[in-house]
Amino acid sequence: MNKTARSFGIALLAVGLAFPAWIGSISSVRAEASGSPSVSLLYFNDGHEISPVTDKLGTRGGVARVKTLVDSVPGEKIVAFGGDLGGGTLFGGVFKGHPMVEAFNRLPVDVANFGQHDFDAGVPNTLELIKNSRFQWISSNLIGSDGKPFGQVPEYVVMEKQGIRIGILGLTSAMETTMRDERVKSLNVIESAQKAVDKLKQSKVDLIVALTQEPVADDKALLAAVPDIRAVFTEEEAEEKSFVHEVDGGSRLIFSPQGNMGSIIRLVVNKETDGTVRLSHEILKVDEAVQEDKPLAELAAGYQTKLDAELGKKVASLAADLPYGDNHESRFREMAIGNWIADAYRDYYGTDIAFANGGGIRASAKKGDFTLKDAKSILPFGNKIVKVEATGEMVLAALENGVSGVEKLAGGFLQVSGIAYEYDADKPSGQRVRNVRIGGQPIDKDAVYTLALSNYMFTGGDNYTMFAKAKPLVGAGEALTDFELLAAYASKQKQILVQPEGRIVVQGFADVPSGHWAHAAVKGLTGTGVMSGAGEGRFAPNAGLSRQEAGEMVSKALSGEANASVWNKLGLGGADMAAPVVRQELALLAKWLYENKTGKTLPVAAKSPFADDAAMPDGMKVAAAGLAQLGLVEGRQPNQFAPKEPATRAEVAHLVWNILHK
Repeated sequence: MNKTARSFGIALLAVGLAFPAWIGSISSVRAEASGSPSVSLLYFNDGHEISPVTDKLGTRGGVARVKTLVDSVPGEKIVAFGGDLGGGTLFGGVFKGHPMVEAFNRLPVDVANFGQHDFDAGVPNTLELIKNSRFQWISSNLIGSDGKPFGQVPEYVVMEKQGIRIGILGLTSAMETTMRDERVKSLNVIESAQKAVDKLKQSKVDLIVALTQEPVADDKALLAAVPDIRAVFTEEEAEEKSFVHEVDGGSRLIFSPQGNMGSIIRLVVNKETDGTVRLSHEILKVDEAVQEDKPLAELAAGYQTKLDAELGKKVASLAADLPYGDNHESRFREMAIGNWIADAYRDYYGTDIAFANGGGIRASAKKGDFTLKDAKSILPFGNKIVKVEATGEMVLAALENGVSGVEKLAGGFLQVSGIAYEYDADKPSGQRVRNVRIGGQPIDKDAVYTLALSNYMFTGGDNYTMFAKAKPLVGAGEALTDFELLAAYASKQKQILVQPEGRIVVQGFADVPSGHWAHAAVKGLTGTGVMSGAGEGRFAPNAGLSRQEAGEMVSKALSGEANASVWNKLGLGGADMAAPVVRQELALLAKWLYENKTGKTLPVAAKSPFADDAAMPDGMKVAAAGLAQLGLVEGRQPNQFAPKEPATRAEVAHLVWNILHK
């Protein structure tokens, strides 16, 4: 390995391949071990972002670092790009791939295959990308409406370096996941590959490789069907690492680099005097250890500045505010913003239903202009939205999982589209969901439904393990991000008015479920009208009550009529009725309720159990001690009454309920 390459922390995969033309055999040989003519084929893909991506996985990619690594490789080289330089991310969606073409012209890239996201902005834009490229696009299976190769690009190329002739074909699947247009059609991948290979063999090439945009399982099927293809360079399988898959005992390989141009695959091809072609490979990490090429770094920075300006541009108009909930309502009940997001997913894929993770909604949208920045603020994580086939039983299990943590405001709560359901927070977890309807009809456990949801949930995040056997129709590699779909949906609608529609009906209070210490009191008092909730599905047990509200509640518990004049009877009528009622005042109110409800005098305790009641007025101290002796009230902590702390709604409910049932 050369010193320049080693300085960038290149990870060498110590597998060498050697084979005479069309016959595979293995030989251990390093990239620069042979003195015979050689050429390096450098491959990367997933070029949605011109600048490095920084997230929980670290920093990777960026055209300026790719340029440095490409320049560091000695000798003759062919630089191949595997596809997807437009769409896929916010940057790709805004600039539609043109900055990447400009950057790739400077690398320079020699040959490129299409990814389906290169058509996200429409066929005319793709044709413009081709026109502006100084490198050669190829496609073996995409054709235009006239039946000829799309964009008049060649089906394959033969590139000769150092007397070594390498045939390269390009294959693209999953075209149904991009913008539909009759001006581009996808032919069968395997049949198209075989036709291209037959032509390449007539050109007496030394090696045939394929650039593909398809899942690895399909690449393996391709190699099984077309034995003359020796190596496949495919799309990314993961953001955090690269993959090398050995086929036929290692005589043929599939290379999958990291997403977001996180690595470059280097295939070194040596041709001996007897015609034997030897291969070896290594992975070049495009990370923070690689110094950026200055001119391309400046190009990237300029486009990032333009992106910041683009983010502020109007996409649509909102007729009303769309809050996600000051009290995290999107985590326990239907929200208009949740409906809108789920509708965006379902509209894009045309699925039966769609799920949006309530915990993934992180901002509200204000009435007026809606921008790309707003979409990114609402959905900041950039989850990929995938399309799958799921059974009704899986859907029911997902709904139960979504409501299993409402008392904790867990993020897995589901906002939905195309489906409606009820849940009862009073029921134990796992038994809460009922009356589920899809398209207005009761759900069928055995039926198969198409579903749009985040890849995070699909792969088991937030305990959504029920989708392990669901059939993926559009995987993360082909999918767009959540905020892209939302922005596209907003642009499509132009004028937006979204409201709750009864998709989710909540019985009981999500924040006071059956296991809550005040559950019986809250359920009893709200059921009889003595207290009310703080909104749909919410009691707000830890919120406070004003003196006015507490007085009315206590009088209503006794007589059925709300009347705050009880404070006058207690000699506290001059107090600020809007101020929070504190615990020592609640003790006095409770004493009044007890004595009027039972007709008995509250006993006078010989000794107060609370060590912090010294500063309490005598009447309130006696009331607290007497209530504690009867077991009607407890301290906030052992021996601590916290007399001047505001009383919570749950505490008031618990005390009043205990007195009413004394």
